[in-house]
Amino acid sequence: MSDEYLLYGTVSSGSKVDGLLTVCKLNTSTPIRTFKQNGSFCNRIAVLDSCILSVQSDRPIIHSYSITKEAPMQKLVLQEKLSCIVASHSRKFLAAGTHTGKLILWELGSGACLIYKDIHYGSISCLVFSQDDSVLFSGGTDARIYSWRTVELCNAQLNYNDVQPLASANQHSLEVTGLYCGYGGILDSRLYSISLDGSCRVWNASDLRLHTTFVFKEALQSIVVDPAERAIYAGCDYGVIYHVDLYRQPRDGAGLEYTGGLQRIVEVSNESTTKFAQHTDKILSLDLSFDGTLLVSGSQDGTVIVWDISTHQVLRNIKPGRGPVYFVKVLQKLPSEYYTRQESLRFSYDASYASNNDVWLSIPESDESNVTFSISDVTHAGSEAIAIVDTGEDKPAISHASYDTEDLQAKVERLSAAYNALWETYTTSIGLRENGDYEEL
Repeated sequence: MSDEYLLYGTVSSGSKVDGLLTVCKLNTSTPIRTFKQNGSFCNRIAVLDSCILSVQSDRPIIHSYSITKEAPMQKLVLQEKLSCIVASHSRKFLAAGTHTGKLILWELGSGACLIYKDIHYGSISCLVFSQDDSVLFSGGTDARIYSWRTVELCNAQLNYNDVQPLASANQHSLEVTGLYCGYGGILDSRLYSISLDGSCRVWNASDLRLHTTFVFKEALQSIVVDPAERAIYAGCDYGVIYHVDLYRQPRDGAGLEYTGGLQRIVEVSNESTTKFAQHTDKILSLDLSFDGTLLVSGSQDGTVIVWDISTHQVLRNIKPGRGPVYFVKVLQKLPSEYYTRQESLRFSYDASYASNNDVWLSIPESDESNVTFSISDVTHAGSEAIAIVDTGEDKPAISHASYDTEDLQAKVERLSAAYNALWETYTTSIGLRENGDYEEL
């Protein structure tokens, strides 16, 4: 197995600006780089190809870190505080939510604000893109979930006040604390949501149609799903991580069947469900290794634990010692050492963005000309064929060519003679058969 890396963030309980972001190797926990001046809470860190973005919880500022330096390379000043951010899988867009319920979408290459719109009644608590980046999902403290077409959010020709959600869901009764979108296209994938109401709901990602509801006895704070969507791992308020299998063996023992479906409600009990129990406080963040064999958890008790999924044993217990661990993320590779300076993120919608980024295509006019002819001109062998020759002028020139009628007539006569000979042979054989003189071979 190739090396994987672990990124986790802590915030000092005494000072919100005296936190750290740390990168270490997942299999050894050996620190590689520590980033200072981090004051970021849950769902407020995004990893890009060349930098790490960290939203400061106490100020309207985003710190941009290079993998080669401890201090921020840039400080991007914003107009209001952000409650969450997420980068698209293509790393072309950065979506953010505010405490006032506004959704902001930036184009990272230019820093242009593509949309700035009120979408929730309260703070936006979590955002996630579908795996193909075609849809953005949002969850908020108003207990609602919305899905938005990315192409409409990016459409500068469309008034952003006219942008409507693709679908919405309001089955949760308390704040939505986490969202996870499964693999596949938007038509084939599922969306998983958790809430302080103690439920984990599974939806069809395309239309937010409820699929299954898992009911827990505790409020849920974090979620991650197995890469093959075989199991859900949900972190609760009291330091326990629940392992819920999505497939089970039926009573007849033949194959596997899916747990839930058809809007079923499945109660998750403490006795029958496998648990990871080592933390002593809220589970604030969860992530899995690439192959789904290791689970990483960050807790308000100030520890990061790496678990073995198959045995549910603790492999490593990391104690940063600076306060709660609000963020954990398993990385397949580190950001590039060549830092790309991030363009300033503009907050106001720029109406000129559409005209400045228009791409004009010239479609050539059709040069087809109307050519009329009579069917009687091509109904006999001696007629003259009409050929269209493009001379570059408006009207094509017509050149005439004659068929060799004598050669054609000779071919017709030979074909007719052969046909007559075959017919004579056939009639002769029929006459012999009727007279009894025909003998089969």
